[in-house]
Amino acid sequence: MFKKRIWFGIILSVIFLVFSINGSTAYYKYTQESGTNFYVGTDDKADALEDTNEIRQILDDLGNLLGHSKRDDLYPKNGTTGGYLGRLNYGLDASKPAVPVANDMYLATDTYKVYRCFVAPGWFEVYPPKVLGTLAADVNMGGHKLTNLSIPVSNGESVRTTATITEANLEDAVARRHIQNTDTQFDFYNALSSDHSCSGNYDSQTVGEDVTFGDLLYFDWTTKRWKKTDADLAANMPGLRIAIETRTSGQSCIMLVMGYIRDDAWDFTGAMVYTSATAGGVTSIAPSAAGQQLQRVGVAKSADILFFDPSIDVGEI
Repeated sequence: MFKKRIWFGIILSVIFLVFSINGSTAYYKYTQESGTNFYVGTDDKADALEDTNEIRQILDDLGNLLGHSKRDDLYPKNGTTGGYLGRLNYGLDASKPAVPVANDMYLATDTYKVYRCFVAPGWFEVYPPKVLGTLAADVNMGGHKLTNLSIPVSNGESVRTTATITEANLEDAVARRHIQNTDTQFDFYNALSSDHSCSGNYDSQTVGEDVTFGDLLYFDWTTKRWKKTDADLAANMPGLRIAIETRTSGQSCIMLVMGYIRDDAWDFTGAMVYTSATAGGVTSIAPSAAGQQLQRVGVAKSADILFFDPSIDVGEI
């Protein structure tokens, strides 16, 4: 719609120029339209009847007339706040009018900037775009720079208003300074307050038989799948993973590689935990029968919580 108004102004200007070349007057007269959808104030009419109507003045007046005339909801929306052709000027950035009129636009010829006056008497830079809201910085798209950025955040979760990213703490976050390694210490143990919970390092591999939470698993080289251990069989050792979900043969299963795990079905009675003669089981009673396999898989923190850190060494009784 804005382009149509500009073209309309240009065509009207050409007509007036032709009249002037043919000896006709270069001035124009104004005739007020009638009807409920039109309104033009006294100031608009006075502008139209000026004796010094140069081409620039004609375009300005045309914009004013279009901006205040039609009062239906098509163009403009109403006589006060509807669409407005306004005045489009250009020149050096520093030469733009100090006190613009509402809806004036100014194109700077020596910079990337375009200004518009939304509310007199100030300019607003519409291009390059300025960041509004909580960003305390100018984003200069033409200059390709971003300075003094201050974004409200909280614990890195989402944008909030409790903290800000400043140059100092952003640099610290990138450099991640270590004070006796206390700020980056990985704590395996979270309070395991419920049954079938765990924390630590995980792996996801295919199982070769049905498994449930807490089953100790060994890697079957023949099938390239993980299966349940058995301290009675050397081929079913050593146990190097614990299943932490229920899966059937051929499915991918998440497994604990090292860390804490809780299973209320366990009832450890000592600190050391071993591979059990029960398929997939763990026990605090070391296997002792001839031919059985002895492997330590971790340390009991309580009767039902195990710190899983399996040894790869297996001994036969």
